[in-house]
Amino acid sequence: MYVKLALGNAKKSIKDYLIYFITITICVSLFYAFMSLSSSSYELITEKSYKFEVLKTILKYSTYVITGVLIILVGYVNKYMMKRRQREFATYILLGSEQKSVALMFFIETLIVGVMAIICGICIGTLFSQVVTAIVLITAKQEVVFNFRLYMDTVAITFIFFISMFCIIGVYNIRVLKKLKLINMMNVEKKTEFQFKRSGKFYAVVFGLSVILYSVGGYCTYKLINNNGYSAVDYKNGLIFQVISLVSFIIATYLLFYSIAYIIIYIKERCINFKYENTNLFLIGSIVSKIKTAPILMATICITFLGAAISFMLTLVMSQWSLGYLDYRVPFDIDVRNEYSYRFDKNTSLEDIKDIPKINYNEVIKYLDDNNYDVEEYCQVEKYFLNKEDFYIRDENNIPIVAVKLSDFNKLRSMLGYKEIELKDNEFTTQWQKIINEDDIKKSIKKNSTINVGGKNLNISDTGYYTESFGEGIYNIHSDHIIVLPDKLCENLTLASTNLLVNTKNEVDFEKIIEFKDNYIYNLFKSNNENLTKKYNNKNEDITEYLIEARVKSFETNNILNATLAMRILGIYLGTVLLMISLTVLALQQLSDSIEHRSRFNVLKKLGVEDEDINKIILKQISIYFVIPIFIALIGFVIFIFNYYILNSDVINSYIGDKAFVINIIIAMILMIFIYMCYFAGTYYTFKRNIKSREY
Repeated sequence: MYVKLALGNAKKSIKDYLIYFITITICVSLFYAFMSLSSSSYELITEKSYKFEVLKTILKYSTYVITGVLIILVGYVNKYMMKRRQREFATYILLGSEQKSVALMFFIETLIVGVMAIICGICIGTLFSQVVTAIVLITAKQEVVFNFRLYMDTVAITFIFFISMFCIIGVYNIRVLKKLKLINMMNVEKKTEFQFKRSGKFYAVVFGLSVILYSVGGYCTYKLINNNGYSAVDYKNGLIFQVISLVSFIIATYLLFYSIAYIIIYIKERCINFKYENTNLFLIGSIVSKIKTAPILMATICITFLGAAISFMLTLVMSQWSLGYLDYRVPFDIDVRNEYSYRFDKNTSLEDIKDIPKINYNEVIKYLDDNNYDVEEYCQVEKYFLNKEDFYIRDENNIPIVAVKLSDFNKLRSMLGYKEIELKDNEFTTQWQKIINEDDIKKSIKKNSTINVGGKNLNISDTGYYTESFGEGIYNIHSDHIIVLPDKLCENLTLASTNLLVNTKNEVDFEKIIEFKDNYIYNLFKSNNENLTKKYNNKNEDITEYLIEARVKSFETNNILNATLAMRILGIYLGTVLLMISLTVLALQQLSDSIEHRSRFNVLKKLGVEDEDINKIILKQISIYFVIPIFIALIGFVIFIFNYYILNSDVINSYIGDKAFVINIIIAMILMIFIYMCYFAGTYYTFKRNIKSREY
């Protein structure tokens, strides 16, 4: 009997709680879509130069954590459903049913609704999984191929995960229902979530505090604007300002919602004409009633929405940042770097200038050709000290600038597709890291427009600086630029280090790349510099790893893509989950109002208010409930974006670009607005259906 009753109630619950059902369905579909990437039968990219096992592992376990946040939503909605139906449960008990049997019936009912949502979610998840696959393939610049299929291991994981979640909450609900007193169940609709019993002055003070904290956030933004162009210390201070701004905004929002109902009442009492115009008195009463009884919930919805917006934006921007940094980090296919000092630490640096090895990379080129790398072109770049004494400098704040030959510099430009440059015998030029601000470059050049090399004075050329991406290895550790000299002037300079830059024609198997960068280069250096390694390895475990390093573009690309895709996919997932939680709770609050306060609409009907006017009241009420917390959240979001851009403007301009930054924000906003409009429309029409179904 109880099973049949539970089945009947489950059908009814789908109608009454459609928002909840849709939310769980979407979350299940997202969970299935992301988990399908880690399926044993899922083939992501077959190209041998990519390896996405790390991405699959990250997605698998991170998806568990993010989806686990849903237990908050499921628990809240179950609590709402239980509260909504306690009078019905009390009726069953009065008719002779045992309280534990009624609790078990409710558990079965919610479990049935959950299973139906899981089945629907898996079906939709097969479509979402193709979207996720497309994101991966497009990011990796691969051909997009769709393959619709069910992955049974992922289906099993999805069922187990969500049913376990429903069971945990269900068992808790059974325990709560068994302990409820019959009299409390009968009078549940007469209770409010919370009610404040303080004086108006208290809430005025709370409102004043919220204004002060909002002002603190504004002051932090002002400080960020006036300190644009950061040094390392200033950047840390800027981060502190941004954190203070965000934290003060969050606290101020809770204080605002705690006091806003009384502020509205205060304004209402002084706007007599507006209060009694048409149905405004009814509308204001409904709004104040809800905000007054659930201020913490409304504030939490606001902050959750803010968190969703930040998650959407930051992950899209950070992933774009990573891809932009990749082009700067390794512009050449292979980059072998030789350093005389690693971070200027005595334990990882050569002590005598005579110990600097003179490296010939011909053997490396032969190895690459023998292993089907198919070298297209390469350049062995020698870097020189302007003065011998520069070798002994170990101060990070006084980094020696190294020089390269004009012929090597032009060869690198040619390999990257840039136009070669010319220098007169008495001229020099500079190459700067892309991230350095142009104004800072001009100031430095103006200050150092003349240098002395080997007793000869050189003047800066007409084009005094270049900022194309040459990778990080071309510069000395911690330095931001190099000097380019005519070849003859470098003949008498002291060698600092030797790099090898290579472009290849073929993509190489991932395992071969690992062998080359992690074993071959180090072993070759050791064998060719036995005396050097013996001398320094007596003091250090293995100095070789600090003196030479190999970076392969396909390997770096693989790592960056793993990190980028993980950020992008999980950020979208987390943002969607947080957004759905906030909007679902907001929607259920309104649907609760449509059922619990239906008598108010019945009174309006009896007073002669037309259906069209009642629909307008409903639309205004829902609009205000949706607009107030989300509007405040959007203000916080705009402030956060503005602060973030000010603090990271140089990096954004270098690795992302203003247009890409704006585009990523627009994408995030479009996703949020789409989900928002779906929930708003669903809430509006369900609200009207609930009112009309009661035949007021």
